[in-house]
Amino acid sequence: MYIRDPIKKVSRKAAPVLDRIMDLLAGAAGVLLILIMLLVSYLVLMRYLLARPPGWVVEICQYMIFVLTFLAAPWLLRERGHVRVDIVLMRLNPKAENLLTMVTSAVGMLISFILAWYAAGSTWHHFTEGIPVIEILRIPKALLLAFIPVGFFLLSMEFLRQAYDYRERLKKFKSDSIRERGL
Repeated sequence: MYIRDPIKKVSRKAAPVLDRIMDLLAGAAGVLLILIMLLVSYLVLMRYLLARPPGWVVEICQYMIFVLTFLAAPWLLRERGHVRVDIVLMRLNPKAENLLTMVTSAVGMLISFILAWYAAGSTWHHFTEGIPVIEILRIPKALLLAFIPVGFFLLSMEFLRQAYDYRERLKKFKSDSIRERGL
């Protein structure tokens, strides 16, 4: 079967790869969440049983919360798990709802890509300058910042996919309305 739309052709091949990457990163975020739970439990036990809370636990947990946010965000968007204010959408007809959602997805894609671009530049700067995080543990700041461009790039790809899906739905509305009018 010949596919005339090059975006559709690329999408059919790239979508499973993108989905697999998002699933793996969301799984890693889940593992981080479990580790946070275990580390906080360890901290509480050490504080109340031995009166010697380790200071590094809070810092590590902060880093893991930061990282898991950027690992899980693209998966959450794909699963439509983000907060969505639909008070306006509920009042629109399906065609207008699809149009508005396509536009907001395109804007989300553009903003996410711009943020990924700037975050990649900042991460590179921190890497080349060797800037550390100055806390209990001295780790390279670029190690943490690297998750920001990855997360935002994957968010931009998911927004692009959603915008494209809504565009296809709009085409369907157009072809259905043409058929209903008998044209």
